[in-house]
Amino acid sequence: MTKQISLSTMWARNRFPDLRLFWHKVQEWGFTHIEASSWLTPELADQLLHASLPVSSVHCPCPNISPRTTTGIASLSSIHEVERLEAVAAAKRTIDLAVKLGAKAVVLHLGEVALSDDSQERLGQLYHNGICGDGRKALVHQLLSERKRKALPFVNAATESLLELSYYAKEKGVAIGLETRFYLHEIPDIIEMEQLLCLINSDSVGYWHDVGHAEVQQRLGIASHKEWLTRFSDRTIGVHLHDVRGLQDHLTPGQGEVHWQLLVQHLPSNIIKVCEIGEWNEENEVAGAVPFLLSQGML
Repeated sequence: MTKQISLSTMWARNRFPDLRLFWHKVQEWGFTHIEASSWLTPELADQLLHASLPVSSVHCPCPNISPRTTTGIASLSSIHEVERLEAVAAAKRTIDLAVKLGAKAVVLHLGEVALSDDSQERLGQLYHNGICGDGRKALVHQLLSERKRKALPFVNAATESLLELSYYAKEKGVAIGLETRFYLHEIPDIIEMEQLLCLINSDSVGYWHDVGHAEVQQRLGIASHKEWLTRFSDRTIGVHLHDVRGLQDHLTPGQGEVHWQLLVQHLPSNIIKVCEIGEWNEENEVAGAVPFLLSQGML
């Protein structure tokens, strides 16, 4: 019998105007639950509520009514207090929705450090050009040094937001999962993750491993995938499962180059497991995700 495995509604985007049809489809493929992703409109979130679909987790912000800024969605790490409080309010709405849906966890992005916009792209260009060794290491060192110089006010703002949200989540009986981030400037990095989890040593906050993000960090020379897995294994509450080809993530498991046995060896077995598959993946590929994960011993 297949253990609990979810498919994120990320893949349903622009495919299913009615999420009940999405649920019928993914059941055929062996999924037992769904994750409500951050693109869901209030109308689609209402569909989940009224249909009583089994939801494992909710990705913040959801529903997608978070205030917009000139740089995107309001950020929990913003040094502008009005924006930060707007982001906190959006996260609380997500926690409230998770309670109504019966979800156990909310996946949270904590924000970012303001760096030059092209930092990750510069690293990616070196990767695609096959440049490694001293050349890439020098750029990684330069970018991480810049991040370290500028990080403190943004990390402090993110910490203040997380503390408030941790109290709120604890009252509501929902866990917050701090997700491995994709971009170098995003919060938390691996050191900040450890600091935050030590600061909030509570069941209300845990680590959410993102396979694709950790894999890309390793390929760019930012942090080791294995270290993300091992350092936070005792605080891991969930995982986003997707494959990677080059630096392209959110592929269906089995369609890329991820070393799945590394995950089998180091991920706790009792965590929430979600396939977070991009909407561009073909239906026949997504249909093969659960059989592939079973073949790898992931389920």
